[in-house]
Amino acid sequence: MRKIIAVVLGVCVLLSGCATAPEDPYVGATAESLQNGVLAVTDASAAGDPVSALARLDELQAALLDANAKGTVEQSRFDSISAAIALVRADLEKAIAAQVEVVPEVSQETPMTDKEAKKAAEEAKKAAEEAQKEAEKQEKDNKDD
Repeated sequence: MRKIIAVVLGVCVLLSGCATAPEDPYVGATAESLQNGVLAVTDASAAGDPVSALARLDELQAALLDANAKGTVEQSRFDSISAAIALVRADLEKAIAAQVEVVPEVSQETPMTDKEAKKAAEEAKKAAEEAQKEAEKQEKDNKDD
């Protein structure tokens, strides 16, 4: 989970834009929107909720695609952020897969009838009595030696 947060923080640095040039369309609402999306992913990851983090990542990617279509993010920045999103996505999917419990296989055998259950119980009782007798016999033989 820490790796995910580190990558998300890296995306945040990319989104901060460092020093944007005056002609850079990546300013104002676009930058703020994408940074808020990264924060949502980070918060969900930090809370240990990779499913929610993945949903927030989907929203972030949709916002990035929208910004790219509108021309409010340069192609190089779009490519960098997209690559970081792909890394985060892979980590989140691994985290989700690790949380999935393996469901035990259910027996396909038909349940025992009452008669079969009674017979099995009698056989188990008989086997237990024989094992007890054998244990007593071995104990007696050990004392005799």
